[in-house]
Amino acid sequence: MNRNIALLIVAAAGIAAVVGAQAARILVINGRVASTDVRMINGRAYAPIADIAKALDLTVVPRGNGYELTRAGGSNGVSARLTGRTGDWLFDGGWRFQVTGVRRVDRHERKYPYYSETEISAEEGKTLVIVEFAARNGNRTSGSLELGDSQLTLSGVSEVARDFDLNFDGTRNITKAILPGAETCGAIIWQVDAGSVPQDFVLTFGQFTHYDDAVRPKQATVLRVNLR
Repeated sequence: MNRNIALLIVAAAGIAAVVGAQAARILVINGRVASTDVRMINGRAYAPIADIAKALDLTVVPRGNGYELTRAGGSNGVSARLTGRTGDWLFDGGWRFQVTGVRRVDRHERKYPYYSETEISAEEGKTLVIVEFAARNGNRTSGSLELGDSQLTLSGVSEVARDFDLNFDGTRNITKAILPGAETCGAIIWQVDAGSVPQDFVLTFGQFTHYDDAVRPKQATVLRVNLR
């Protein structure tokens, strides 16, 4: 056999062994396999953040130019007060809230134009996730519904809402006054990677309730809805 060919075969076998060794690397946390996708880069082991977060029952939240691991169930480790699925009415004593549907689209035409904005389009390689909702005023007085921190979980990663489409009152995430027993509808909009699949919707609403003695409950409510 030609010496050069023999050397090439040996080198190829060595590369295959290295690749095979890397493919077999795993990360174990508290006795359980957390990731099978551990890579060696410059002598250091790296694993996907989402895998680590899932193993620790945490959620990955983008923060500026980095990421934060927080407790699952809402931002800043806040546990959901109400939980349900798409179609369930969730009642916190003051408001009834229902996720009526979820859509994935490239372009969303606003039901309620926000001043001169009439539509929202996804960037290249992205898609829009539209979570549609209905809300009823369960208080004895008229009031506006304020939608606060709105997040969508996708494979362990949490994305913050991009926009709102509702019958707003000056601010895009606060509705006009709703009569007791009356209902309003709207949508919360995210822009995500085209191949990602929505899992859960987490919403904090009613941050301003403590300013009005007639409105209940007296603190914000966090709800979590399973979209699958």
